[in-house]
Amino acid sequence: SVINDQTSFPIDNIIGSNIANCLLVGGVAAIAVKTLKVEHKLIDVDLPFFFISTSLFLLLIMDEKFTFNEIFIATLLLFIFIAYTIFNSDGEVNSKKKKIKFEKKWLGFIVAGVAGIYFGAEYTIKSVTELARILEINPSVVTMLAVAIGTSLPELIVSTKATLAGKHSVALGNIFGSNTINALAVTGIPAFFGTLTVSNDAVKIGIPFLIVASLAFIFTTSDDKIQNWEGYALLVIYVAFVGKISGFI
Repeated sequence: SVINDQTSFPIDNIIGSNIANCLLVGGVAAIAVKTLKVEHKLIDVDLPFFFISTSLFLLLIMDEKFTFNEIFIATLLLFIFIAYTIFNSDGEVNSKKKKIKFEKKWLGFIVAGVAGIYFGAEYTIKSVTELARILEINPSVVTMLAVAIGTSLPELIVSTKATLAGKHSVALGNIFGSNTINALAVTGIPAFFGTLTVSNDAVKIGIPFLIVASLAFIFTTSDDKIQNWEGYALLVIYVAFVGKISGFI
């Protein structure tokens, strides 16, 4: 997106996707069961990283841009998050019992995946630009709604299925982890190719709703459970976001 001069696309996508994860995915997962249980491990580890990464993301884009120099701050926290998750999520990992053997075929999968993401992203950006032109609306609106929902669909499916299967920690950890990676990696990687910018719609609507969505999700998970009515409340906030960003309210 940066290469194609769509410098606001990554930030718009991150903001819209993280809002959708907190409100839409979190809301649907909570509604799927009477009470969505939150394990202490998530509150002690995943929730703090979610809060810190979101706060850092907001601080770094306060000047309405994300520069090359800021990559290292986001990347450092990303490495800390990954390392902590791998080696300390279950207390202490015994390296003798857990060995990862790299296979050559993985390299092919990685290359194919990267190529697919690149061409898929290029097609998506062209589609967003054309759709915005046809509808005569700002491309940022399409990105924070349609593209963001598409980006969050895997989280929606995984979290809902995990909730119905009784694996509540998987459902919530999926949301926490996705938002953390979005805030740190999805900003850092595109910034290698140029400075990212923040659109006017993101400044006026996206960022305020991201703050509200993040705080609402933290509030609902901090008492070890998300009740059914709280899931509906999250969805109501998401509907308000959709209405505001689309100009209906």
